[in-house]
Amino acid sequence: MKVYFRELKNEDIPAIKGISKDIWEGDDYIPYVIQEWLQDKNSMNYGTFIDEDKTELIGFGRVKLYNKDIAWLEGGRIKVSYQGRGIGKLQLGHAVEYATKIGVKIAQYDTASDNFASISLAKFYGFKRKKCMDLVMVNSNDIKLPEKIAPKVEELAAKDVRELIKEFNIGPGDEVCMGWSYIPLKYISDEHGSWIYNKEAILQKAEFGRSHDYELPSEQELWMIAYGKPKAARELIQYTIQKESESEDPKLFEVFCKPDVVDLIKKMGFMYPEDDRFGVILFEKALN
Repeated sequence: MKVYFRELKNEDIPAIKGISKDIWEGDDYIPYVIQEWLQDKNSMNYGTFIDEDKTELIGFGRVKLYNKDIAWLEGGRIKVSYQGRGIGKLQLGHAVEYATKIGVKIAQYDTASDNFASISLAKFYGFKRKKCMDLVMVNSNDIKLPEKIAPKVEELAAKDVRELIKEFNIGPGDEVCMGWSYIPLKYISDEHGSWIYNKEAILQKAEFGRSHDYELPSEQELWMIAYGKPKAARELIQYTIQKESESEDPKLFEVFCKPDVVDLIKKMGFMYPEDDRFGVILFEKALN
């Protein structure tokens, strides 16, 4: 299928939102961040068009430049009526070609471990799996908390996190999980959430309402990203849930962590989606 690309403009926002409304049953985060994305001078937001005049939008995506070395590929969306026609392959190829053309050294993106189409595209374009964080979840109404704990925890600012988290096993490279995304350590900011620390583990809490330019929890969700020794990480997770449980508002708790932590928090009711192991994979490709 022949398609055409150009950089997106503010006038394209209604068409972008028109595509997003049918993504993830209307729960797509793109409408909340698209204006910020289009204003970001360190990114290229591209549209995919079916007509040569480039007026009929059928897909879009983004190449975010962290610096001259790293390009983050994200936000790839295809109009529902055009899915399954190979457009995703063309869009990823366009993003990789752009990053290569401007001299970026590395391209990265992440995807769910059950997104076999996206994983297949990663292999097609030569991306390598770099790291993965498992994801488990539980509704607040189904949580099974053991006896209350009162651990000694320290609240951290982002500048402290950037140094301390290096002590833990974050896998190859310096990227850390931010939930449904990964980010180089030096770009962590206080806008990404709040952190607690108990000497042997560190936990990030990401909540609705934070002002940043990628996917974030909905109003009914709370994300926890934990690194460190399994028992210490479990302690931070339980402590966070205890505090959140003081509110009567129901929430979906989602934890991104290593498999050995999952083994310990299953007793609280945490489960993989569909009860099959599930995670968020970071892919990387060397370009120049």
